[in-house]
Amino acid sequence: MIPLLLSMVAARRGQAIVVFVLSVFATAAAVTGPAYLAAADRAVVAAETSAAARSQRSVSLSVPTLLPDQEGSFRAVTAAVGNLPGFRTVYSVQSPILGVEPGPTDVSYLVFREDVCANLRMVEGRCLVSPYEVVLGVDTARRLGMVPGQGLTVTVAEYDAGQRIYRPAGAPAEVTVVGLYAPLDPQALYWGRTPYFVPGTLDAYREPVFTGRLTVDDIDRPSDFRSVEALASDDALRPERLAALDRQLVDVGERLSVEAGGFVFLVDGVSPLLDRIAAAQALTRQVVPVAAVPLVILCLFVVFMAVAAGTAARRTELGLLALRGTPRRARWLLAAGEPAVAIALGAPVGYLLGSVFVGVLAGLRLEEGRFAPVTSGTAVLAGCATLVGALAVAVLAQRRELASPVVDLLRRVPPRTRLWASLLAEAVMLALTVVAVAQLRLFDSELVGLSLLVPALIGVTVALVAARLVAPLTGRLGAAALRRGQLAAALGLLHLARQPAGQRLFTLLTVTVAVTGYAAVAFDVAEQSRSARAEVQAGADRALTVLPVDAGTLLTAVRSVDPDGRYAMAVGRTSADTGTGTDVPVLLADTAALAATARWRPEFGPAGAAEVADLLRTPAAAPIAVDGTELTVELTVAAPGRRGDEPPDGDATPVSDVRFTVHLRSPSGRLVTASVTAGEGQRFHPLPVECADGCQLAGFSVRPEPAGGATSPDGTFRVVPNVTVTGLAVDGTPLLDAAALADGSRWRRPSGAAVEADPAGLRVRPGDAADPWTLPADVPVPLPALVTPADDRPQGLKRTTIQLETGAPVESVTAEPVGMLPALGTRGLLVDLEYAVRAVPENTVLDAAQVWLGGDAPADVAERLDAAGLTVTGEVTPERIRQRLDSTAPALAIWFHLLAAGLAVVLACAGMVLLAVVERRRRGEDLTALTVQGLPTRIAVRSLHWSALPAVVLAAVAGLGAALLAWWVTGDNLPVATDGDVALAPVDWPRPATVLVPVIGVMLLFAAVALALGRAVRVRD
Repeated sequence: MIPLLLSMVAARRGQAIVVFVLSVFATAAAVTGPAYLAAADRAVVAAETSAAARSQRSVSLSVPTLLPDQEGSFRAVTAAVGNLPGFRTVYSVQSPILGVEPGPTDVSYLVFREDVCANLRMVEGRCLVSPYEVVLGVDTARRLGMVPGQGLTVTVAEYDAGQRIYRPAGAPAEVTVVGLYAPLDPQALYWGRTPYFVPGTLDAYREPVFTGRLTVDDIDRPSDFRSVEALASDDALRPERLAALDRQLVDVGERLSVEAGGFVFLVDGVSPLLDRIAAAQALTRQVVPVAAVPLVILCLFVVFMAVAAGTAARRTELGLLALRGTPRRARWLLAAGEPAVAIALGAPVGYLLGSVFVGVLAGLRLEEGRFAPVTSGTAVLAGCATLVGALAVAVLAQRRELASPVVDLLRRVPPRTRLWASLLAEAVMLALTVVAVAQLRLFDSELVGLSLLVPALIGVTVALVAARLVAPLTGRLGAAALRRGQLAAALGLLHLARQPAGQRLFTLLTVTVAVTGYAAVAFDVAEQSRSARAEVQAGADRALTVLPVDAGTLLTAVRSVDPDGRYAMAVGRTSADTGTGTDVPVLLADTAALAATARWRPEFGPAGAAEVADLLRTPAAAPIAVDGTELTVELTVAAPGRRGDEPPDGDATPVSDVRFTVHLRSPSGRLVTASVTAGEGQRFHPLPVECADGCQLAGFSVRPEPAGGATSPDGTFRVVPNVTVTGLAVDGTPLLDAAALADGSRWRRPSGAAVEADPAGLRVRPGDAADPWTLPADVPVPLPALVTPADDRPQGLKRTTIQLETGAPVESVTAEPVGMLPALGTRGLLVDLEYAVRAVPENTVLDAAQVWLGGDAPADVAERLDAAGLTVTGEVTPERIRQRLDSTAPALAIWFHLLAAGLAVVLACAGMVLLAVVERRRRGEDLTALTVQGLPTRIAVRSLHWSALPAVVLAAVAGLGAALLAWWVTGDNLPVATDGDVALAPVDWPRPATVLVPVIGVMLLFAAVALALGRAVRVRD
């Protein structure tokens, strides 16, 4: 049997080669999905770990206040992290010390860090060798005028919470400075969670005083801070190790909670990193199979077509075998064995080629420079499953001929397919599609399980239904063409309607166009999502990140560089209390420059940037300017119910003194204060102020002396008095008289409440009142805000609903929330920075500070900002954000859809060639017979075009419809983009051109292939 089988393969080696090539292609296509997932997993791990901060690769065990006799207990539990594979452990000790800085309460930090000398570059002197040697940071040493060889007397310090200062807590120790250092790499993983070497911080925090282990163990101290950090190397974060590492970290946490609960603190930064990696990998496992499944289906369908076409060509041979009495089992073995040999030989070749192909693709797109073949256990299983599937479809493709009676096999024209059988198959496919779609829509929120097959099922179902409709449609069109005498069109359309192979070709082309269209839709939606995210997240053409500063300082510095707001805008990040237990992010922006700098998108609302700036900067009174060096305040302090100029009764209860403070904002934006302690009566109080270059009055505050007490230190009960400002003068020139001070419209409380009326002047409240501040009414209160909808915030945004961190209330300026905001996305508020600064008499602390730049920004703007007192630490642009987003899991996964579409198109072209090769001889003979009977040769040749081109056009239309239907059903569930730090409204549909162009291109390619194959058919005269 085997020699006979091999001789059959050799006799029809052309057909065997075709099946072999298709088997190679099918197996390679099946392997690309799992292999691409393996490569994408590695790329995701590389992208996440490279973007992770040092603290996110650290597992730290620490004791903030370890007593000297507890060292052994601490070391006993550190083995919990010492055995993590691929981790490096670093032991460190830290104590605050006095004696390095000149101030008696200014601390430095004495630090031992294991193997520190290998990570320092000695600028002067040498590194540590002996006990009680220290090395200083080069900036610290130069600021303090210290050199190697100099001795220091240092003392371990403790923080006095009551006095808010550090005090000596141990015996003095003599140390010697032996070197001045700079870090080899401030961002090296070795530094772990430490806050060292952060630009802009004080030298004492930025550059610790390093010393040896014997020094920190021997120095007199009440306690110290000790930690062991396990730092994850790249080897520890290899994809195949992540699952085991996650379990080990869970075990570490459980072990510490049992052995050292409450004594040792665990800070695990690696587990959140592993969670992000797992989430990204899970996302790729949703996106890639959506394209891999229809690709494998197409491959198996083409194998089916090839075997079915080859078997149909051998109908006469199979009929003769049956006629001569060959047993049915032998006929099945001979018929199925011939394609099975080619399929079995092609599978391992396809696996190898698929692995190499994905390796090359990964080296170009996923893992730059790595071109090794990519394989995995899942890829092996996929290859084996495809082999079994190809053998199964090969047998299925031959079932009809092998089960047919001899009389049917010996007929030249095959019998029509049983209508009920094909309808049943299509009904089953339709039912399966409906069930899968219902499961996705009703129960699943993401593409998992059966839901993964929804796009493929929709594409196949639409193709089958369309093929069912195309046959009668082309038949009727052919008949109509025949009646009109259009012989070429009639012959081609009737051939397409009556031949099963033509319907199979139409199904193949339709599914291919559906795969291509779906890939184009998904890719374009993903591209739009990433572009929108990059543009929204950046906010402007360029955004310079600066070291955090007070909002007033930031505003003043940026305006000094760009006074007219033509190209630079100060921007800060903070948060607001929603009144529901959650905070909402707030963007504070100098909206006077909003139109010149921000990339304003339609999603930000119907109003343009300039109109939004007008809404957020509603007219308000001008700030009260203080220009001089001495501010004279006329105060009246009196008991409630008594005027300040009335002498107190002998039996009257005495009033407490008050601490009256004037809050001013200097030209640099820094808040300065001038205070005086005032007793009962009416007096003038001169206060020195540093406002020669001009300041703005930020407000007044009053607190009783002693703080908070109606009882003085001698135990006497004292009444908290009323305090009235009756006059203000600057350098002897009146600034505000009693009438101006008594004008209630010029003053307010921080909450927006009106001040207490007093015709004598401005009544301010003492510190025991609920609202101790009195502020100029130079901003609207509540502050105008542009808001986005958020599920965790009550509707309406009343003034009592949201307050900034400074306590300033905000209120929406629009009746309806806007869809998105720059830099914040779909959740947050936009408030004018200047109004937020002027709304409170205290520094407005920012979580982050930026300067947004427009297209007219000069090239040296960063240097100008540095000269203005800001420290530029980085630059953000939409292009850089987009580049980073292109390496995230959704972007990596969506590329496979394009790969699958390309392979599907190649496969469809191969199917067209295959059917043309199989039918070429028979079709040529049929048309030659017609020409013998008088049909013009040119009509016969043109009929070949009419049998292929209509199928191509109709398949393009049906495939495009299937792609759009599949996207309408599954688009919301396909994670083409991640939310990240900025929540955005999803992009629902692609741009029409980005879908039509590839679909039309594929249609033209199929048409060109069909025309070329038609020319290959020989029609003899």
